[in-house]
Amino acid sequence: MYTNVWYVAKFSKDLTNEPVKVRILGADLVLFREMDGTPRCISNVCPHRGSSLAAGCLYKDGTLACPFHGFRFNGDGDCTLVPSRRDHEAQIVAPGMRTDAYATVEKFGLIWVCLGDEPDAASPIFDMPEWDNDEWRCTTNEETWEADYHTCKFANLDYVHLPVVHGIMFQGNENPIQAPEHRITATEHGFQSVMRVNAAPSAGVWQEMREKGTQVESIMKFFVPGFTLRGQVEIGGIGSGEFNIFYEFTTPIDESRTLMRHVFLRNYRMEDSFDLEHTRRNLQNVHQDKALAESQRPRIAPTGPNPNGIYTHDEDRIMLTYWGLMERMRNRGWQIDRAKLQDPDRAVRIIPSPNRKHSPDGWVYDAIPRIPAGRSDGIAVQDLAFVEIGDIEPTRPKDYGMSEPVVPRDARSNATLEWEDEALARVEKAPGFVQPMIISNAEKAAKENGTNFVTVGLLDELQAKQNAGPASSGGGS
Repeated sequence: MYTNVWYVAKFSKDLTNEPVKVRILGADLVLFREMDGTPRCISNVCPHRGSSLAAGCLYKDGTLACPFHGFRFNGDGDCTLVPSRRDHEAQIVAPGMRTDAYATVEKFGLIWVCLGDEPDAASPIFDMPEWDNDEWRCTTNEETWEADYHTCKFANLDYVHLPVVHGIMFQGNENPIQAPEHRITATEHGFQSVMRVNAAPSAGVWQEMREKGTQVESIMKFFVPGFTLRGQVEIGGIGSGEFNIFYEFTTPIDESRTLMRHVFLRNYRMEDSFDLEHTRRNLQNVHQDKALAESQRPRIAPTGPNPNGIYTHDEDRIMLTYWGLMERMRNRGWQIDRAKLQDPDRAVRIIPSPNRKHSPDGWVYDAIPRIPAGRSDGIAVQDLAFVEIGDIEPTRPKDYGMSEPVVPRDARSNATLEWEDEALARVEKAPGFVQPMIISNAEKAAKENGTNFVTVGLLDELQAKQNAGPASSGGGS
């Protein structure tokens, strides 16, 4: 995990007039607003007895009182009042009483916090031109993934996973699973990849967006601030001006859990009634990535790329560009030294703050350890073995491996619509060879009913129709 990075701590709408506790990088923090609405972030652990400041009272002067003895702290981390001795300056009653405070800004409907002691050196927050723009429609989502933040990022950071995980084939390619040629451009603050492809529209209303065979352009950008992925697809085809855009903000809660926030944007089908379908379709891919990330091992975030790993062509080129950015932060002394981290139940985890850098002595709690600048315990990214398969003559026929699986991987891998969890669970109890037929019939019925959501109730209706069979034609007296 890395300090001196701007992380997304909250959606703006979720920080009102009450203090809110959050955990980032394994450290407990408290967010609150001053009376003019300015957001603030300080350590949540009171330096007097370790109480949670988020459980305290916020005063109109912009100070936050500890719920134990009422010690009050402002947004700069200074202790301004000890209530039991209000007749004295706080620093006379409790010399050196203070807590760590962090640079905090509000932009694009998000609360950003720079966790570290050098906010001016951190990669700057990027622009979001679509935000608060009437030409764009926006929806949001937030959820916790039970996986480390690198794994969460990698679940959506290459092209080859699109056909394998999401069923989005690269049509027009001789091998529809092989990603088309794409350009990767790296900077010190992130990277960008551009690809053009003949991708098939998704099922349902999405088939109306473009004609079959229309080429689309996909632009993927990664920003160090927020560990943010921005995906843009000109969904109506190149030149249409109709774009589907998402921002994925990745905030490490600790070594094995991650807060994932998404902003979904579009400049087509602007009616309110399409928000649900737009969010549903985006979340279908998000939840497939989530299931993948949570199944990977190890669960604890790696400190760098595996020196014995296999890195090859399209699957790993972008990932190594990502690791190069992490290596740069490590070399600046910003990476937390996980080997020296103490159990959070035994020690308070404090991220070093600007005030601590300017005045390093007299703090109640020690800052978490970081790997010293310039120290390199592992292999450099540039020295990792990389298989450039494009330079090697093919060793197998082009149609090798083109056969159907005996049993589908699971029911969800065949689903193109959003399914109620209980409905999918019911399908998975059926024999593998009939699952695709059940899913196909259910999704067809859902579309005929004007919905893109398959429920248990719909499965019950289909089962009842099947059990009834053809209507009887016999007569009677």
